[in-house]
Amino acid sequence: MDLRITHNIAALNAYNRLNKNNKSTGSSMEKLSSGQRINKAADDAAGLAISEKMRGQIRGLNQAHRNIQDGVSVVQTADGAFQQITDMIHRQRELIVQGMNGTYTYEDKRNIEQEIHQLTEAIDSIAKGTDFNTINLLARDDYQILADRSSHTVEVTTSGPFPPTVTDLEQYTYFFPIGTTEVPLTVQSSDTGTTVSDTYTTDARMTPITSTDGRQGYNDYEKNVHTHTETTATTERSYERTLVTDPRFKELDVKSNTINNVFFQTTLIPNGTIVGQYPDFGGFEDRYTAVEIDGVSHTLNEFTLIGSSVTADTISAVYEKDGIQVEKIMSSDGSGFKAEFKVRNQSGIDGKQIRFSAVFQPEYNGAYTISSSSGVPVGGTASNTEIPDSGTVFELSNDLVDYNFSFLSGGSYAKPDSLTTGGAALMSGSTADGITPSWEIAGLDDGAVAEFGISLGNFNFKKDVYLIKNQTTTEIDSIVETVTTDIKDIDYIPPKLDIQTGDAENQFISIPLYNVKADGLGITNIGILPPAVPENSLARTDGALARVTNYRSVYGALQNRLEHTMNNVDQYAENLTAAESRIRDADMAKEMMEVTKSGILTQTAQAMLAHSNQNPQSILQLFES
Repeated sequence: MDLRITHNIAALNAYNRLNKNNKSTGSSMEKLSSGQRINKAADDAAGLAISEKMRGQIRGLNQAHRNIQDGVSVVQTADGAFQQITDMIHRQRELIVQGMNGTYTYEDKRNIEQEIHQLTEAIDSIAKGTDFNTINLLARDDYQILADRSSHTVEVTTSGPFPPTVTDLEQYTYFFPIGTTEVPLTVQSSDTGTTVSDTYTTDARMTPITSTDGRQGYNDYEKNVHTHTETTATTERSYERTLVTDPRFKELDVKSNTINNVFFQTTLIPNGTIVGQYPDFGGFEDRYTAVEIDGVSHTLNEFTLIGSSVTADTISAVYEKDGIQVEKIMSSDGSGFKAEFKVRNQSGIDGKQIRFSAVFQPEYNGAYTISSSSGVPVGGTASNTEIPDSGTVFELSNDLVDYNFSFLSGGSYAKPDSLTTGGAALMSGSTADGITPSWEIAGLDDGAVAEFGISLGNFNFKKDVYLIKNQTTTEIDSIVETVTTDIKDIDYIPPKLDIQTGDAENQFISIPLYNVKADGLGITNIGILPPAVPENSLARTDGALARVTNYRSVYGALQNRLEHTMNNVDQYAENLTAAESRIRDADMAKEMMEVTKSGILTQTAQAMLAHSNQNPQSILQLFES
């Protein structure tokens, strides 16, 4: 053993190791207590530099998040005002459409005009009062004009004359006294006048552009076209009256027809029958034909149709109810008409009590004069004895035709038991009196037939049918069209708010600020009373709506962009924070392990130092020996 007392090399070595272990333990304890791996530049100079730059970015991104939130608030504030302005322009347009209706008086229109003007002032008030942190958003006039291609043009075009147009209105329904003079096509009146029409159209749109120096701007385009047309035309009105000799208009034939005023209406012909073309002389209807069987009354349209036939001059139909058959036969011989009724008992029971009545309703404009040269009472009820056995019973007359009314006589025909004129249930719209004959059969045996009927004859037409032509000839002499076109075509850079959306320079989103006052929207002088023109005002409200809609679409897109940018900033900050944590933060488990290891080594070094200090004591043993 090399024994020296001047230098205790072993102790020095142990002492050095103890110092190193103490230093290592202190470093680990510092990291554990702070939670950070780098507490001073000496811990990791390069890591500290990277970490500090990352911390600057993270704090910048957190502030950018708040900036973007402010930007979203700006857009939402403006859009809320845009919504109110849009609603008011819609209301103005509604009022203009209302005021253009001719049912309103001047006072009404003045009240409407007042509301339109109040809405215009309210639009200005909202635009001027919509601020964010005292910054006005919607009444900005501080635009930078890049280019102005606006123009005003007036074009006048004259055309004409044009070939005349002729419109004819022909009618065959006019009756004039026989011998009325025909009138050739003659001009009755002529006049020349000028009609004026005005149309207004508008086209407004906003288009994003980029200036030569890279700035974001817009093209503001609005085209208003006023077309004023003056049409000068000469109108002639002519009249012609021509006698119609077509015999069909006076034919005395029973014909099926779809006219509702019918002659001898039956269920066989769905819409009834009529005599000739003109006029409708009248007839019987099933609903007013009553058949009383043993005291029980029915109308003929309640019977069942069991047979029918139609020829050129005859229509017949057979009805049946409770064994009682009614045959109705309508016919014409070219000079008059005949209606026959045959009531048969097919019930198998003798002595049927039958009462039959039918209403004849004369028709021609619902007015006939009924008279009786045979002395039959008119306007009341006549008995069987007051009715002549044959010949004319009544004369029917109006300004168109005269004809006689009589009952069929001779053979098996029986005249009515009573006869009533006036007070009948007439056709819809008719004011003529009815003629209601009634036949009573005290006992109709099984198989027996009762016959009766009426005839119309001795027709005397007092008027003829004429063709009337009303002709209108219009010749356009000239059309003068004046087209006034106002175009606003401006490239401009609007004032803006730059929203800092990142932690570095040139990381921003610009929010353009517009002018949505009445003058900026082109609706300053709209209304429905002079000097405003309703049609032009209507077109300008359409343009204003298009302009505001464009602005709102820009702001809507900006809000979506800002929100997506904010999400990206949040994600970016999160990722940077994770990266900075990996550089700066301490690994607690590792440091605990280092503390444990250093503690053990420190204790060992202390033991070795004590042991090394005991080695020089062996020199004393040499002196003692």
